[in-house]
Amino acid sequence: MSLPTIRRPAALIVSASLREARERRKIGLRRLADKLGVSPARLSGWELGTHIPHPPNVAHILGFLGISGAEYQRFMELAKHLHDDNLITGEDAQAFSLMWTYEQLAERVVEWAPFCLPDLLRTPQHFDRDPGADESPSCRELESLERTVRQQAMLNGPRRYLFLISEEAVRAASNEADAEEQIQRLRSAASLLHVTVRIVPTTANELSPPHAFTLFENRRTSIAVAFKNVHCTAYLTEKVLLDKYSDTVGALQRQASTEAAEADTLDGFTWGRAS
Repeated sequence: MSLPTIRRPAALIVSASLREARERRKIGLRRLADKLGVSPARLSGWELGTHIPHPPNVAHILGFLGISGAEYQRFMELAKHLHDDNLITGEDAQAFSLMWTYEQLAERVVEWAPFCLPDLLRTPQHFDRDPGADESPSCRELESLERTVRQQAMLNGPRRYLFLISEEAVRAASNEADAEEQIQRLRSAASLLHVTVRIVPTTANELSPPHAFTLFENRRTSIAVAFKNVHCTAYLTEKVLLDKYSDTVGALQRQASTEAAEADTLDGFTWGRAS
């Protein structure tokens, strides 16, 4: 069995953007490939992210499609990083869609939440109450759309999800205004066969990075890790970093299993354990 292909973040953004630009102009893939003088299979590979084009190829496609101005500059700036293992993105539609793209490529998604509950397990009221003072309405709308799509995917399967949540994060949630509804949401998620929720004792936090992160796995192999900052998201596919985060997940799972798997009770909440 072949190993999963690592999809570099900039290449995924560029490929999806090229496909969207072509479809927006209602040009068929075969017709564009013929005009560019490349095979349909090669152009399809560029659009799917399975093959990485050279920057001149990207410029050639953009020129034929009539892309100009700021959009062209954004494309070409990303094209400089097509072969980079890691990428820091800003707050635009392509950056938000990258999280969803990696999720679609993954068989299992692992979320580590050291200080607050993961977005996928949050109630809508939480985001309505704290939309983010520094975010523009368009960014909040994009985040809301991404979160809704990912939450629906989590509920419907078939992808597996593992949530590793620190005691500190759960206790913080129990003090929020919508605590009862939030706890019920966690119970519902933990009851799903393809969702596992583990509470990690506070003493184990020293084993982990201080930031929340999302690890994407395929065929038991890590393919990408993402973590958000205030104004950006970092996507990492460098093997040494993936191995580090994968080891961290394993350590947190062992700690949760050793100290909390049987008790499963925290602040009066009994945690279900999905298989």
